[in-house]
Amino acid sequence: MPTLLPNPRKTLSSLRGAPRAFKAFRRSRPFWGAMWLALSGYIILQLSWSPVTVVIKSGIGGVSSYVIGFGMLVFAFFALFVPSQRHLAGLLGVAFALASLVLSNLGGFIVGMLCGIIGGAMVFAWAPHTEKQLAKKRARRDRRAAKKKKNGVAHA
Repeated sequence: MPTLLPNPRKTLSSLRGAPRAFKAFRRSRPFWGAMWLALSGYIILQLSWSPVTVVIKSGIGGVSSYVIGFGMLVFAFFALFVPSQRHLAGLLGVAFALASLVLSNLGGFIVGMLCGIIGGAMVFAWAPHTEKQLAKKRARRDRRAAKKKKNGVAHA
């Protein structure tokens, strides 16, 4: 009779590669800039949570905080999952951060605005590794492996 429980050895072995996969994901896109942008959007949204009736009655002043906060979160996700569009996400992130100063509780009491400017600038400035940089990393990794092999240390 088959069991419904997963094999613990298989589960553990599949989880061992997770940190390495996350590291590869993080290094192949503007991760920290996107995190700053997302933090900025969260701060701006957090300071403007109100019941829907209050937001609607307050007009554009109430709605603009939500538009700016959600927009910054969207730009952060674009930077993470579509890194080829990082320039647009970075520029619009900075523009929304600057607009939040006027339209949204002084830009999340200035903290949200500063986080947005930093994050947008980091997203805009990020560039993927060039072939020359990747070749240099591969050569360094191969030298380390050869040195370990020479000294008798086995790979884990």
